[in-house]
Order: sequence, then C-alpha cells, then structure tokens
Amino acid sequence: MRLIICHDRYAGAHCPLLCLGGGTPHKPAIIGPSGHVIHESTSCANYLRAKGVSAASILNEVSSYDTVGNGFFALTIHAIPAGWRRCSIVTSAFHMPRSRAIFERCFALAGGSLCGDCSHFQLNYHAVHDDGAFPDDVLAARRQREAQSLETWERDTAGFKSLAEMHAWLHATHLCYSVSRQVSAKQCY
Repeated sequence: MRLIICHDRYAGAHCPLLCLGGGTPHKPAIIGPSGHVIHESTSCANYLRAKGVSAASILNEVSSYDTVGNGFFALTIHAIPAGWRRCSIVTSAFHMPRSRAIFERCFALAGGSLCGDCSHFQLNYHAVHDDGAFPDDVLAARRQREAQSLETWERDTAGFKSLAEMHAWLHATHLCYSVSRQVSAKQCY
C-alpha cells in the first residue's frame, strides 16, 4: 500500500489521503463481483474507510502501474493542480529507499520546472515496518530487487533537468506507459 498525506490542503482541517495505484503489469487485474476492475488504490481506500476514515478525506490515483507512475501521477494529477506543497509518503520499509528516490526526483523536477525552485515541495517519508509481511527469504529477495531497481532508476534519470524530460522518458521508454514498447513487446493491454 502506498499512500500520500497532504498537509496543506485544508488548514486546520483533515488532510486528504491520496491512495496510489491502478494495478501492476506483473499480474492480471483484480475483477470485482460487478465485473469491473478493482484498482489497488480503491482497495487501499476501502481499507481506510473500514478503519473509520471519512470517504470525503480520501482521494484515488488510478493511472499508475508501478512506483515511477505513483510518483509522476500523484504529482501531475493531484499535487500540482491542487497546490499541495507539503506531503508525506507512506510505504513499506523495504520499498522506501526507491520510493523516496522516485518521489524526490519527480517533485524536484516539477519544482524546478514550474516554480524555479527544486525544493518547492516538502516531502516527508514514513516507512511501515516489514515484520511479518513476508517470509524472510521473500523479503530478502524483494529488498535485493528494490536495490537493483533503484540503481536502474538513478542511472536512467540522473540527467533529467525538467519535468518535460521525465514525461518524455516515461511515455517513450517505460514499458508500463510507452505504447510503442508495449506493442513491440506484445504486452499492449
């Protein structure tokens, strides 16, 4: 579960909670009893509502299919249009280093591109402990995969100077978002 808490949308009132994720490219979509897709963010929202959070305080982002998309679409669909500047990102501890790198890069590029200040957005990070989430060998494998993916992210995006460059890269080369890559890989869905 990945979640963003915006701290400056409503001064003195409840902060909106943004649940992230449309799904994953690694597994088929979950279909509900009505025959419609149940997005990851919808499952997160349902969980929060079951814990007593008001539906009016919850927002969904359903465009992303991976962590890169979580950062980019949370920024472009919610943070920029809503004028959010102070946000907390919540995710699993094993997933936090890569999540942090992705959100930092996306939000810094937007701050620099749109406001002339790479530190325009103030992000905080809250890792949820991994205890009991997976068997030890699975958790070790997930941590190793996260470290490899973080290296790839850093290498692929190190030279970006603007949000426009991030957008171009995302939609031209990233398998989750590039139609030409999906067609060539026969994974267009």
